[in-house]
Amino acid sequence: MRPLKLTISAFGPYAGKAVLDLEKLGENGLYLITGTTGAGKTSIFDAITYALYDRASGDGRDGSMLRSKYAEPETEPFVELEFLCKEKVYKVRRNPEYMRPKSRGEGFTKAVARAELHYPDGRVVDKSKKEVTNAITQIIGLEEEQFLKIAMIAQGQFREILLTKTEKRKEIFRQIFKTHKFETLQNRIKEDASALDKEFERVRNAILTYAESISCAEESAEYPFVLAAKNGEIPTQEMLGLIERLLQVDEAENKRLEEEILKLNAYMGGINAKIGKAEEYVNQLAKHRGFIEKLPKLEGEFESAKAAFELAKTKQHEAEELRKKITLLEGQLSDYENLNDWQTSLAKQECTLEADKQAQVDLKQKTEQKRAEIDSLKAQQKSLENAGEKHAKLQADEKALADEKENVNKLVNDMRQHYKNRIELQEIQQESQTLTDEAAERMQNYTECNRRFLYGQAGIMASTLSDGAPCPVCGATSHPSLAKMSAEIPTEAQLKKAKEDADKALEKATKKGNECHTKEGALKTLRESVMSQIQTLFKGETVETVAPCIKSRLAELEFALVQIRQNISTEKQNILKKEGLDKNIPVQEAALQSLQEQDKNLAISISNAQAQIQNASKQIATLKEKLAYPSLALAKDGLLNLQQKEWAFLSAKQKAEVDYQTKNDELRALNGQISAMDEVLKQGCAVDLQAETERMQACETERKALTAAKEQVAAHIQANQICKANIEKAAKNSNELETKVRWLNTLAKTANGNLSGQEKISFETYVQMSYFDRILRRANIRLQKMTGGQYDLVRRVDPLNQQRGQVGLDIDVLDHYNGTTRPVDSLSGGEQFKASLALALGLSDEIQSSAGGVRLDTMFVDEGFGSLDGESLQLAIATLQDLTEGNRLVGIISHVDELKNKIDKQIVVEKLKGAGMGSHARIV
Repeated sequence: MRPLKLTISAFGPYAGKAVLDLEKLGENGLYLITGTTGAGKTSIFDAITYALYDRASGDGRDGSMLRSKYAEPETEPFVELEFLCKEKVYKVRRNPEYMRPKSRGEGFTKAVARAELHYPDGRVVDKSKKEVTNAITQIIGLEEEQFLKIAMIAQGQFREILLTKTEKRKEIFRQIFKTHKFETLQNRIKEDASALDKEFERVRNAILTYAESISCAEESAEYPFVLAAKNGEIPTQEMLGLIERLLQVDEAENKRLEEEILKLNAYMGGINAKIGKAEEYVNQLAKHRGFIEKLPKLEGEFESAKAAFELAKTKQHEAEELRKKITLLEGQLSDYENLNDWQTSLAKQECTLEADKQAQVDLKQKTEQKRAEIDSLKAQQKSLENAGEKHAKLQADEKALADEKENVNKLVNDMRQHYKNRIELQEIQQESQTLTDEAAERMQNYTECNRRFLYGQAGIMASTLSDGAPCPVCGATSHPSLAKMSAEIPTEAQLKKAKEDADKALEKATKKGNECHTKEGALKTLRESVMSQIQTLFKGETVETVAPCIKSRLAELEFALVQIRQNISTEKQNILKKEGLDKNIPVQEAALQSLQEQDKNLAISISNAQAQIQNASKQIATLKEKLAYPSLALAKDGLLNLQQKEWAFLSAKQKAEVDYQTKNDELRALNGQISAMDEVLKQGCAVDLQAETERMQACETERKALTAAKEQVAAHIQANQICKANIEKAAKNSNELETKVRWLNTLAKTANGNLSGQEKISFETYVQMSYFDRILRRANIRLQKMTGGQYDLVRRVDPLNQQRGQVGLDIDVLDHYNGTTRPVDSLSGGEQFKASLALALGLSDEIQSSAGGVRLDTMFVDEGFGSLDGESLQLAIATLQDLTEGNRLVGIISHVDELKNKIDKQIVVEKLKGAGMGSHARIV
C-alpha cells in the first residue's frame, strides 16, 4: 500500500485546505518530513491513519478531537486519501463529528461523523464508519494495530519495548500477535484444575457427611467405632466394613423378632376365639331381653291397624260414584278440544286481519314515498346530461398546463446543469493550468539536464586532447580554449529519467487540455439549448433575468393545476352519479311495481280473514250450548280434581290394608324369635370372659414391645444400607477424581509457568518467545550494520529457580568486541536508540510476515535522531536506505538539521506567522 495524494482540511494544526501530491516523492527512497517542533509533522501520518482506520497514531489522539482550533467555524474538517494497493487506486474520505453554524438562524448544530470509500470500479461504500474501516482492513490486509506497528516507528514507543520486562512485553506482544487465546487456554486449564480440586474436596466432605447417618445403638460393642467414623478418624474402606458388620447384626436380630411375633400371634388367636364365644352369649341374652320389652307395643299397633282397615272397606260406594263422573268427562274431551281449536283459529284470524289492515296502510304510504323518490332521481338525471363533455375538456386543459410545467422544470434543470458544468470546467481548467506548468517545469528540467550532459561530454572529450592532436569533432590541431570538466555531470540514466518525466507530464497536460476543450463544447451546446428554451417560454428574457419569471410562472401553473384538478375530480363525481342514477331508476321503478302488487294481495287476504272469523264464531257458539265447561282448560281442571279425589280414597284404603298386614307379620316374627332364644339361653356359657380379656391385654402389650424393637432394627438397617451405598459411590468418584486432579494440576502449573524446578514460562510466553526470537534475528541484521558488527540482541535465558516472576521475554546485549553479555539498559543513549530502531524494524518485518506477507510500500520513522553522532547517524540512514529497496518509501519525521542536507526529497511543515494561523505543508 502506498499513499498517492493526501488532502487535509481543518485538521490538527492545518486551519485551511492542504493538498499533498505524494506521487512527487517517487516510488522509493528516503524523504524527510521536517519543520519546527509542534508545527504538525506527525499530523501528516495522523491524517493518513485517521483516513484509513478512524483514529490517529499516537495515544490520546481521538479522531473526533482532531478538528483544527485555527479553522473558521464554517470550514468543514475532513481528510481524503488516495492510495495504491495491488496496482489499484482507492480513495477514502472521513470527517469527524464537529459543531457547525446553523444554516438558518443563529447558533451551532452538530454535524455527524461520516466516511466513504471509492473502489476502482466506481463502487462506493458510505453506510457507516465501521463498514468503511472493515473494507479498508480487507483491502490492505492489516488491522489497525498491525498497520500502526508496521507503518510508524513512533517516538519513545520502541525504546519502551527495548527496556521493558517480560510481563510488560507480554502485554505488548499479546496485542500485536493476538496471543490472548493462549492466555485464555492456560487460564482455563488453571480454572479447571481449581474446580476439580474443589470437587475432590466436596466428595471427601460428602463421605464424612454420609458417615454422620451411620445408625447404631449406644449399648452395641461397635458404638465406639461408629463415633470414630463420624469424626473422620478411620479410612473409608474400614468405614464400609464397620457398616457391613452392623448390617449383619441387625438383620439377625430382625429375623429373631419376626419369629417371636409370629409365635405370639398364634397364641393370641386361641384366646381371641374363647373371648368371641363369651361375647356371643352375652349378646344373645341382651337381644332376648329387648324382644320381651318390645312385644306389648307391637300388639297395640296391630289392633289400631286392624280397626283402620275395617273402616276403609265401608266407604267403597263413594269411590264408584267418582268413577262414573270421571268416565263421562273423559268422553267429552274431544268436543272440548274442537272448541279449543275453533277459539285458537278465531284469535289467530283476528290478529291476521288487524295486521293486514295495518300493513295495507303502511304499504300505501311507502308507495307514495317511492313515487316521489323516483321523480327526484329523474330530475337529478336530467341535470347531469352533459357531465362527460365537461370532463373531457378539463382533461385537455390539464394536459396543456402539465406540459408547460414540465418544459419550465426542464429549463430549470438545464440551467442548474449549466451552472454545475461551468464550475467543473473552471476546476478542470485550473488543473490543466497546473499540469501545463508542471510539464513546462519538467521540460525545463530536461533541457537543463541535457545541456549539462552535453557540456559534460565536451569536457570529457577536451580532457583527452593535446596540442598537435586533431579534434575528432572539428579536426583542429590547436586547442586554445578547452571545455572545462563539470563537477555535476548527469548520467545517461538520469537524462533518460528526466526525458520520461517530461514526456509523462506533457501527456497528462495534453490529456487534461483535451478534456477542457470537450467540456467547453458541451457547455456551449447546453447554453444554446437553455437560451432557445427561454425564448420559447419567456420571450424577451435572458439567462440572467429569467429566474423571477420562472418562479412566478411555476407558482401560477401549480395553482392552475390544483384548481383544474379539483374541477376534474368534481366532474368525475358527477359522471359516477349519472351512471349510478341510470342504473338505480329502473330498480326503483321495479320496486314501485312490487309495492302495488303487494297491495292487491293484502286486499284478498283481508277478505279471506273476515270470512274465516264469521265461520269460527258460529262453530264456537254451537259447542258451548252442549258442554258444562266453557273451555278445554277448565274441563281438564275439573277432570283432574275428580281423579285426585278418587286416588286419595284408593290410597287411604291401600295404606290401611298394608299397615294391617305389616303389623300382623311383625307380631308373628317377634313371637317366633322369643321362642327360639328361650331354647338357646337354657344351655348357658362356661367361658370366663374377664380372665381371657386380661390375658389378651398382656399379650398385646408384649407384641407392641416386640414390634417397636423390630421397627427400630429395621430403621437401623435402612439407614445403614443407604449410608453404605452413598459412601461406596462417593469413594469410587473420589478415586477417579484423585487421579485426574493429580495430572490436571501438573498441566495447569506447566501451562502457567509455576511448575516446581522449571523455568517460570507460561504457555502464552512460550508462543511469544517464538515470535520474539524471529524478531531479534531480523533486528540484529540492522543492529550489526548500525554498530559496525559490535552488538547483537539476545533473549535472556535465566537459570532455574532464580526468579520469582515470569521470564522468557527479557533482552540482553551481546558485545562481540569483548565477548560479554550484559543488560540492554547498560547501553548509552545513542546505542539504545540504534537498538530500539533495529528492534522496531524487526518487529515491523515480523508483523508483516505474520499478516500473510502483506507489504507496505510506505513507512514512517519518528524517532530521536538527535541523540546520534555523525557516524551513527550515517549508519542509521544507511540502514533505513536498505528498507527502500524494491519500491518502498521511508519517511523520516525529524527536525535535525544534518538530515536536511543528507535527504533531498522533503515535506516541509511551517507554522504560519500571526496568531491563530495554523500550519502549512509543501513538498520540495
